[in-house]
Amino acid sequence: MALSTFSLLLVFTYGCGGNSLEYYVRPEVDVAGIKRVAVFPFESLTNDVNAGEKVRRMVITELLSRGIDVIEPGEVTSHLKDMKIKNLGSISSRDIKNIGKTLGVDTVMTGSVEAYNISRGVSVSYPEVSINLMLLDTSNGEIIWSVWNTSGGADFWTRHFGTEGISLSEAARKVVRKSIDTLFSGPSPVTAARRQYRDK
Repeated sequence: MALSTFSLLLVFTYGCGGNSLEYYVRPEVDVAGIKRVAVFPFESLTNDVNAGEKVRRMVITELLSRGIDVIEPGEVTSHLKDMKIKNLGSISSRDIKNIGKTLGVDTVMTGSVEAYNISRGVSVSYPEVSINLMLLDTSNGEIIWSVWNTSGGADFWTRHFGTEGISLSEAARKVVRKSIDTLFSGPSPVTAARRQYRDK
């Protein structure tokens, strides 16, 4: 089954402006059992062609800070080239299993960056960052965690007083950190691990 088919299992609700986060954690997954991850190159859907790699590096740093071993990104990219995988969106379960065996990883992570820019209003400017991350089990190719997180819009002080807000890279790190937090937050007993947060 292609990865693009897996994505149909999840339904994301997008908020209008501000910050919004939604995630899914497979209820039976033992997050403590995740020891080694291969982080695939992230797709950039923005005007910044390097946005995917920038966010990928932030994600790797965040995972390492949580005690999870991460395969060196160059080795992962090289292995994908050797397998002649050009489109990560259509990677198969068999490919994921083979990668798990070859690289010795429990899971692989895919991702995309949908927004990574500074938006400018009449009198203020503010960073906008939006990412999708997905973690797949290399034993069966199933999704065990997925998150969509976006941050955008001027904060209170910027809107009302025109003060300078945080930088784009700082905003991206906050989005990444909050996204990875959801992996360790556990499933929701009411909504079968599907939660939505919206900052007002």
